[in-house]
Amino acid sequence: MVPKVSVIIPVYNCEKYLSKCLDSVLEQTHPNLEIIIVNDGSTDESESIIIEYKKKHKEIIYFYQENKGPSEARNKAIANANGEYIVFVDADDTVNEYYIEKLLKEMVSTNSDLVCCGYKDISIYGVHYHTDFNFKRKISLHYFLEMVCEGTGGVLWGKIYKREIIQNNNIRLDKNIFMSEDLIFVLKYAIHSKSFSTVQEYLYIYNRLNQTSISSNISIDYLENYISVCRFIEKILNSTGLNKNRIKKLMTKKIQDVVFTLVDQQGKNLKVIGLEAAIENVKIILSISYIQKYKEDFTSNDLYSIPYLFLIKGNFVKICIFYAAFINTLKSFKNKLTRRKKVGL
Repeated sequence: MVPKVSVIIPVYNCEKYLSKCLDSVLEQTHPNLEIIIVNDGSTDESESIIIEYKKKHKEIIYFYQENKGPSEARNKAIANANGEYIVFVDADDTVNEYYIEKLLKEMVSTNSDLVCCGYKDISIYGVHYHTDFNFKRKISLHYFLEMVCEGTGGVLWGKIYKREIIQNNNIRLDKNIFMSEDLIFVLKYAIHSKSFSTVQEYLYIYNRLNQTSISSNISIDYLENYISVCRFIEKILNSTGLNKNRIKKLMTKKIQDVVFTLVDQQGKNLKVIGLEAAIENVKIILSISYIQKYKEDFTSNDLYSIPYLFLIKGNFVKICIFYAAFINTLKSFKNKLTRRKKVGL
């Protein structure tokens, strides 16, 4: 008997991309699917689109809820899933027609508990092919956890899960976390997994063209949430007995990345928020004890980031903001030049 796979799609105001997403899921070569859509209180035409698709496709199971966030939407879908396996798809993304078939085939043939694949990253700068999972041999839990924490591998999509593991261990997304909540889910699932595998193909298509998504609007307000996530990650990694120095290295990189991102945004938005507000924001960032705990260990070989290291470690806040503004102007100019060359102007 062909195993059933539950495809979970949370939806919030995605009318522009939703049809393309649903078409790609409905065109899957795997023949036994249930497509669980949870509308998280959309105010655009998303619901009308879903209802039209549901009329034509019996595989679609539809739930509506008042806006509670993507974690609650996914949790509702998990609670109502009947498939032996679960995959996640975001409503503004699409998937290759063999996405589920190839992930499932790998899972069954290798008796793995978690299987990952690569993805195509589509943005205004073109298509980039990426994977964090370049392994062809049996790997340890610690090795897998490090791969997930170091790159972009902590996302829910691009993977297939066993529903039995999720249900038996009551693994859910934390509704109180609104950034990197998927990373916590993947880590919790991984520590209950015995084996991991990968499909060396780019089967998921990640859409960066949706500029209204949370991931494209990270702000200083997310810092407290991000630190909570980091504390969660530390706790999980420590519970597995991973080497303390490796944990420190992983956490330093995560803290450094978010600090650089937030400082960079102060420079990018300098004309909008003003210099005094930007200075105050950076001072707040650098004064947080959890950040101070890792700040002296920040390191980078990136040409643009090296000056950040010196300025941030030395608390040269004003100069740091001006540097960020300069770098953003330079990058913007280079990106425009690249786009002009691509279209032959």
